[in-house]
Formats: sequence, structure tokens, C-alpha cells
Amino acid sequence: MGRIPVESITSRTVTVDGRELLAFAGCNYLGLANHPRVLGAVERALRTHGISTTASRETTGNTLVHEALERELAEFLGQEAAILSAEGYTANFAVAQALSSSYAGGEHAVALIDAKSHRSIRNASLAAGLRVLDYAHRDTADLAELSHRHGSAGVAVFTDGVFAADGAVAPISRLLEAMPRTRSTLVIDDCHGFCVLGKGAGSIAEQGVRDPRLCMTTTLAKGLGCYGGCVAGPRELIQAVRDRASVYRGHTPVPPAIAAGAREALRVVREEPQWLERLWSNTHALRAGLESLGLIPRLGSGERAMPIFTFVVSPASRMDEVHRRVLEAGVLAPLIEYPGGPAPRFFRVTVSAAHEAADVTRLLETLERCL
Repeated sequence: MGRIPVESITSRTVTVDGRELLAFAGCNYLGLANHPRVLGAVERALRTHGISTTASRETTGNTLVHEALERELAEFLGQEAAILSAEGYTANFAVAQALSSSYAGGEHAVALIDAKSHRSIRNASLAAGLRVLDYAHRDTADLAELSHRHGSAGVAVFTDGVFAADGAVAPISRLLEAMPRTRSTLVIDDCHGFCVLGKGAGSIAEQGVRDPRLCMTTTLAKGLGCYGGCVAGPRELIQAVRDRASVYRGHTPVPPAIAAGAREALRVVREEPQWLERLWSNTHALRAGLESLGLIPRLGSGERAMPIFTFVVSPASRMDEVHRRVLEAGVLAPLIEYPGGPAPRFFRVTVSAAHEAADVTRLLETLERCL
């Protein structure tokens, strides 16, 4: 499927060509993009801060709203400090620039990247002048071998915390064990773990890992439902991002009103735990239904259910027809092309806290009928 001409969006639906479709798409995992408290915070801040700061933060574009959001993100994520970026994609550029010895005087020359990580990580590492090598997906033995070979040059290991295409979770502790003890950093791109795992704090919190070699990047545009990104980790690294990363120093920051909305969204995550509870209830219900239809395999030992579901229809030539019939039934279950999935084209269905039990039932019944 190509770009969808969306006319309007709610937490559960999209309107396309005048038709309201029940949507299992995107990444608004907690429904916060439409939460009335978040929308109210944005509206109030628009009146006091306007749309844009119109300048970089290190000149005249800084506000107290940005600084407060950084403090609150660091505290929520259990990290020493955090720094905002324009979005999650450029958060990886900022941390790669801070780490790279060839770019800005950092201690790392080599990037070891999980083969199925988000493309922004590879783009960021190459742009920062790091030598880029892949290790096999979630394969700590392969990472250990590469780390041993290149450790003297300083290695930055990059992985998704939760992989966007299929919801697989990175084994953070075992990755750290496979890395050198010195001149090494593990960067977790947690765009799909933040506000989902670890009571919202993400993959690192979920796995209970603490290590001075560890930091994270994330977007504010998925689980938090707002916009922007951040790097969070040791104070020294965050200062290096501020000092060395031109992608940070040269960008106009997230609009203050959106930053105010993100602050309120964080409060909602802390104060209204029912949204995470509903997310997991819907996740388990949809998983059970898709398993019973034979569209996804049952979880293996130690695997974690996630609100991301990918599957293919056999033969592949049927997928366009199935997708068309599901749309005609008033349901959006996207058929996409995206790196790292189970096939070149696949269905990627996501569920959110905003969905009702009847929505999940309708999706499953529609898929069964159309298949």
C-alpha cells in the first residue's frame, strides 16, 4: 500500500475518502496523541510560547519548558541526564556524533549494529564517520567476536530495544557481556519500548539493567504521542552531545507547545496506569486471536508479547486482495514494505490502549472472513 490520504485521526480511527476506518496502524500505543490533558497543555503553551522558537537552543531558542522536559525525561527513564533532539531519527545522529572519534573527538571508531536495527542507526553512524559493521540479529556470540576483533579502536554497539518490524526485544544484559569493558558504549534505540515496557520507562527499565556503558535514544512521537526525540544516559555523554553534535547544535528545537504536551503526557503515564493496563490487555487478546487464526506463531520460551504483530498471507499474491477486502470492511490493517520484516511485504498490525475489546474482536472476525 502507498501513502494514505488521511483526512482526520482519532485514537482509534482514521477517515479516508470520507470513510471512517477502525485503525490498527501507527504507534500511538497509549492513545496519548489524543488525550484531553495533553491537548489542553499544548493549547495553553501555544498562547504563551507561539509555534516555534525560530532559533537553535544554544543561541536564543532555549526555553524553560525544554529544560524541564529534559529533567523529567531523565528522571522517568532512570538516567542521569537527557537532551532533546528534533525527533527520534536525529537522536541517533546526535549520539553517534558525540561518540565518534573521527567526527568530534570521541573515543569510538567502530559501530557494531544489529542487522535488523532501524535504518537511522546506520545512517547516523556513517554520517559520523564510524566504521560500520553488522552483527547477526540478536546474536551475542557474533557481537562478542566482532567486539574482540575491533575493541581496541573503541566500539559503539547499536540496537533497537524493541524492533519495529516484528516486536522482538533486544537482550540488553547479554549484549553488555559481549562487549569490551573499556572504550565501549551500548546505545538502545527504544522508540518502540518507551511508554510500553518497564511501566513506561522502556526496555532498559524492563530488563533491570544498570551499566555506565549504557545509554538510550527514543522518540516522543510514538508511545508518548507527541513529537521530538531525546538521548538519555550518563551526564558526561549528554554533555558531549551538547558540545559536539552539530545535528543538535544546529537544529531548531521541538516547538515549546509540543514540549509542554510531552511533559503532560509523561504525567499521564505516571498518574493514569490504566492506559498501560489496557494496552497489555488488548495486546494479549489480539495475540491469542492471531495465533488461533494461524497468522503468527506461539511465543517461545522467554519471548515477550508486544503490541506489534507482523504476518504474511500465503501465497504472497493473495495479500493485496486480502488487504482490499479488509479495507472494504472498514478496517485498516496495513500491508507495508519495510526493512526487517518477515518478508519484503507483510501485514503490520498494532494495537493501542485506546482500542476497545469490541475493536479487537472486529479485527479478528474481519481477518477470518477475508482470509
